Amino acid sequence: MTMNDTDKVKMILNIGGEHLTLTVDFNRQNAVRDAEKIAADKFKEFKLQYPKRSDREILAMVAYQIAYYYQDLFNRHKEATRVAEEVDTQLSAILRNDADSHD
Repeated sequence: MTMNDTDKVKMILNIGGEHLTLTVDFNRQNAVRDAEKIAADKFKEFKLQYPKRSDREILAMVAYQIAYYYQDLFNRHKEATRVAEEVDTQLSAILRNDADSHD
């Protein structure tokens, strides 16, 4: 039997010793594993850096760090979209002026 991209698969993730069961689209497995690796690596990094912190504190630090990365990326995307729209408007005006000058 061949899996379709939208068929669901059950995955078990391990982040900081906590196991999470997810059901995801078949074609999203790699993205889920990549996200798991990022979170697990960040957990290990913080655990080494702050050995006296509890696993719960470390998981909170991981959640904050990833949320911060997400917010920063969101803001950068928003600014890039604004700049792209501005450039598009300017280019459209230039093209209109150029077309008008040839009439």
